[in-house]
Amino acid sequence: MKKTLVALAALFLAGCAGNPYEPTLQVKSAYANPSAVAPEGQTHIRLHRLEQTSIVPFEKTCPLLVILDGKTIATLHFNQYVDLNVPNGMRKIEVRIACALTKTTGEITVDANGKNISLETDRSFFGTYNIRPEGSSSK
Repeated sequence: MKKTLVALAALFLAGCAGNPYEPTLQVKSAYANPSAVAPEGQTHIRLHRLEQTSIVPFEKTCPLLVILDGKTIATLHFNQYVDLNVPNGMRKIEVRIACALTKTTGEITVDANGKNISLETDRSFFGTYNIRPEGSSSK
């Protein structure tokens, strides 16, 4: 019995570790960006949805909507990212789980000023989503 539990735990951990950090394929073409260099008058933004353990049954299969200035432009699953080129200026980025019945929205306003911006998002202990600069200590 003990060996079986250890084997199951090892398989579970191996499965969790095998999820690659990859781009989403679900992004509106007007914002899609194959390179990290934005054209003149635009800013390159990368938003990464961090891998998380979850006890919520639908969270692994239900996408996270990425909303830019009120328009849905991409969806993310765990450990996916989206690269965007956005016009310079103040931009509001929101994320919301597509299958949720309650408000789980996270948002951030960024100054798109031509310098690359890297953001990450994850679900907080209370079930809402956070968006913050990549590597920020406020996890």
